[in-house]
Amino acid sequence: MAELSRGGSFPAWQGGVIGVGCGRAPSGSAAASPVVIVFPNNSTRRMPPAFSLVELVVVIAIIMLLTVAGIRLLRDTGAQARRTATDSITGLIEEARTTALTTRKPVVLAIAEPGDLPTDDGRCMVGLFRLESWPDGSAPLDGVLLKRWLTLPNGVVLLPGGVGGLRNPRDEAEALIRYVSAKKVIEARCHILAFNSRGGLLAPAGSDPVALRIAEGSYRGRQPSANAKRADRVAENTLKIGRITARPYHLDG
Repeated sequence: MAELSRGGSFPAWQGGVIGVGCGRAPSGSAAASPVVIVFPNNSTRRMPPAFSLVELVVVIAIIMLLTVAGIRLLRDTGAQARRTATDSITGLIEEARTTALTTRKPVVLAIAEPGDLPTDDGRCMVGLFRLESWPDGSAPLDGVLLKRWLTLPNGVVLLPGGVGGLRNPRDEAEALIRYVSAKKVIEARCHILAFNSRGGLLAPAGSDPVALRIAEGSYRGRQPSANAKRADRVAENTLKIGRITARPYHLDG
């Protein structure tokens, strides 16, 4: 082949068909036929991208770490909300008792659950009311709201059920509270703790202490539903309120 014999070279490897012309044939011989060389086209036969085994192991490990961290964060968030609610209720009980002592008037701590107030956001709320006197029988409690309703953290509920033989105010009948807010008379039926002018527990009636159960959970159809730590245990804190001095004590340490 004339072109190749002169040091010619093939073009760059592109694949496809390349025609190579031949030199003029010697005199008296038949005309030489052109030579056609076919190169395979490998430009589209690349290996598909893939992860190596090491990369897959690293990705799986990262996902597992993030999952564990997320579960722990959710648990810590729920526990923190429960502790915050317990501390808030403890502080309000102490404030109610102190206010009753200093004003020489009955003070009511009202527990409003979803649906008890004209407006709510689906969370439990707690308010303090000062009464001029304690009514007889089942008459409404006409009081003055001492401060804005305190909304407990999201994910916190007050559970019914006694604790160690102690009655739970959540199991008692609701009391009707009437008060004025924004020049409107508001009526709400709430579970209550009432404190007398000596700093003792006035309601629920009786001679024994009572207990409140503050748990992680949510309200479904106005009913509290607790989150269980295990099949036989609820994530909760318990407050015992004395009868004579009406101070709150943590039963769960």
